[in-house]
Amino acid sequence: MFCLSGQKGRDAMKTDRRIGGRASVSGYRHPLVFRISLFLSCLADMPDPKAKRRVRWTPMAASIAAALMAMDPGCGLGVRCEDALRCMACDFTRRRRVGKTYNGLLKALERQSAVVLPAVKADLRRQAQSRCEQVGRTSGWTLLAVDGSKEDLPCTADHEREFGIADNGVDPQALMTAIVEVRTGLLWDWRIGRGRASEKNHLLEMAADLPDDVLLLADGNFVGYPIWSALHQRGRRFLIRVGGNVRLITGLWPDAVTRRRRDIVCVWPKGRQNDAEPLTLRLIRVGSGDKTVHLLTNVLESTRLSKRTAGELYRLRWGVELFYRTLKRTLDYAKLRSKAGRRARLELEWSLIATSILTMMGIDALKRRRRDPRRLSHAQLLRVLRRTLLVQSLPATRSRRTTFDRDLGSCLKDAYQRKKPKHARHRGVTKNTPSPLRLKPPQTRPATQKEQDLAKQYRQSNAA
Repeated sequence: MFCLSGQKGRDAMKTDRRIGGRASVSGYRHPLVFRISLFLSCLADMPDPKAKRRVRWTPMAASIAAALMAMDPGCGLGVRCEDALRCMACDFTRRRRVGKTYNGLLKALERQSAVVLPAVKADLRRQAQSRCEQVGRTSGWTLLAVDGSKEDLPCTADHEREFGIADNGVDPQALMTAIVEVRTGLLWDWRIGRGRASEKNHLLEMAADLPDDVLLLADGNFVGYPIWSALHQRGRRFLIRVGGNVRLITGLWPDAVTRRRRDIVCVWPKGRQNDAEPLTLRLIRVGSGDKTVHLLTNVLESTRLSKRTAGELYRLRWGVELFYRTLKRTLDYAKLRSKAGRRARLELEWSLIATSILTMMGIDALKRRRRDPRRLSHAQLLRVLRRTLLVQSLPATRSRRTTFDRDLGSCLKDAYQRKKPKHARHRGVTKNTPSPLRLKPPQTRPATQKEQDLAKQYRQSNAA
């Protein structure tokens, strides 16, 4: 039986005057609160932007409480808030006390969201980049995958106004588009919109913050000249699966060196040929028979991205699907619990922030134990965090954090090898179900003489 009573005394955060100023001795702080506060250090000195008086829910305290609530699945929001407050009781004492009610916490998060959320997301993205460097590149690339997913919401009038009804045609839903590091499931960036929002527009908003050495992996939902040309102009490399809904042109540059290469294709919509330049890409075919996959990339050099490497790297795109499984099943966010639209958006935002913090916490623990961070198990990691969150009867000594770090460093995936293929069960047909046209090869046609002449004009104007 868990003991949920708050424990003070040596666990309370103490100020050491010998250190000076506002420095604090963190040796006897709650280990989970201490670790989370390190990832939210950008909020340490941030005041409440709209408060006209002194408040107990400062941006730092409210953010720690929101992250703790997201790491406590399987119960209602009110119970999560109580568990978070008991966990924070050791660190926030006397003049640093926080509020006592769930409603007060949510009001503070709503009031501070316009300033806190952009600052936290930008700082987490900076920290995620350093963890990606620790994990290392794969075939010379930082592999990131992008995909969108629908989040179910309670059927309330406020949710219907805020997010609308999509996909199933019955309940309101929110669309979230996430960019994830495929090896570890580390969240890089994300966007949240209405149920009928566009994944492509979300990706274009996030494209400016992608690293320079990125190879972006995506499925057949991210196709079309506008999004490919925008990514190419920003210097972002991509590897995207295409199907029969894509039309490609061959032989557009008959006087170029690429005429001897059959994998060079161009994308040039007929309605935009007078005001848009053709986009030269490379079509890669991997597999055979019914398992043939057609991939399109703007990496034209086969020495930098060979056919075999492209097939191996695209299989790693499944990491973004595993991320959504972690969010919806492991963290129990398949359906949000908030009844109001604004609070549901906050609940989803902080669940994604908590997932990012949870993953980076596990990567750091495995690196300290000299273990491969790509073997991180989110299920075991969440089990350790939740046990530390709820159990308050641990010894109030410095070894408490050592025990916590040791437990984090043992959160590894099973090493067994699957001997049989994993077949998916039947899934109902929805608007997200791929059409038979997407499963066919892309449509290719030779360029006309008029298109070749117009392409030469674009080349001469660019050279001038």
